[in-house]
Amino acid sequence: MEAALKARSADIYADFLLPFLRPNMMVLDCGCGKATITLGLAQAVPGGRIIGVDLDKGCLATARGHANLLGRENLSCTVADGRRLPFSDETFDTVFCHSMLETLGDPENAVAEFRRITKHNGLVGAASVEYSGVIFGGKKTDGPVRFYEIRQQVWRDLQVAEPNMGRRLRGLFEEAGFRQVEASAAYISYGTTDRVCSFAHDRVAECRDPELQAAVTRAGIASIDELGHLAAAWNEWSEDRSAFFAFPWCRVLAWR
Repeated sequence: MEAALKARSADIYADFLLPFLRPNMMVLDCGCGKATITLGLAQAVPGGRIIGVDLDKGCLATARGHANLLGRENLSCTVADGRRLPFSDETFDTVFCHSMLETLGDPENAVAEFRRITKHNGLVGAASVEYSGVIFGGKKTDGPVRFYEIRQQVWRDLQVAEPNMGRRLRGLFEEAGFRQVEASAAYISYGTTDRVCSFAHDRVAECRDPELQAAVTRAGIASIDELGHLAAAWNEWSEDRSAFFAFPWCRVLAWR
């Protein structure tokens, strides 16, 4: 658990929102998953309350376990769809949404819900992926680059997610009628031996994942043999002392 929380913490993924949080705020984390970020948000509002919502009951069970182990009594989790949130108008001081809007075919409906449940002068912070800005460094990057081509094609063909949602964030929140919208972008980088190896290890696991293998072969995007070669390519890349990877997240702060 400790490794997961450190790798995907609020300090890394919600740093653009944390300075605006106050101890007694009511906060929603929409699409909280296993709550690795949510736990950090809960720590930032010790006298307030944070609610994490997600559609994955298994992830929410893990989130509750993490909250209990860390004593985050101000954090609760519930099953909910971000496009139909079970909260009254103007309930929350702040709403956070990380890596969720790209999974929706109708993200504008979720953004409208965020505005509805946010208090007057309240704040929404959201972040989404932008695959067009991925950076690879190293002597042999063909395999990793091909892997990300496959992942993007799978996401689009199977309607899993939109890999270039980040560039749309400002427009989505402006069109929803927020009073003030500020968009930005930041990179998460992997530039040490440990971080490069850990990142590559996770990608190797993806290449060997039966669900991904079934999806790419069923859609005719790649073969299991190719995924096997890509797993080996990730391992080879990770052993290169010049290997580097950086991934962009587009972010938005929107005041109601």
